Amino acid sequence: MSVDALDSFITNSVTLLEANPSETVLSVTYNPKAKSGKVAFKTHNSKLSTRFKFTTSRSKDVSRLLSALGPRGVSINNGKIEKKRTGKKVQAVGGMSTLLANVDVPEALEEPIQQAKPSKPASGKKKKNKKR
Repeated sequence: MSVDALDSFITNSVTLLEANPSETVLSVTYNPKAKSGKVAFKTHNSKLSTRFKFTTSRSKDVSRLLSALGPRGVSINNGKIEKKRTGKKVQAVGGMSTLLANVDVPEALEEPIQQAKPSKPASGKKKKNKKR
């Protein structure tokens, strides 16, 4: 399994944000004039002279990148060398917005769903429909 261009863009952008979040600029550009609509994601840091760019027209890639921008982040498949080094197939990458806000995001807790009890009429009589 090789490392995908999308995964390398996400890891490089997160690394750049960890290094210098105050000088790093994230931008998302949509071009509807292209055949199927192109979306370009750019991460740029002028102080470190570093720029990463990823362009796609696939909605799956756009969704994954927007998840990476959020606080929860995404999981990325490791390449062959990384698998041998760490022994893990998948690596969890924190969200980019967490790095920008400098705040830990708590885990999501699922609340049990309470079933509503059916309401009973006030009196024991059935209500009659009025015809008009």
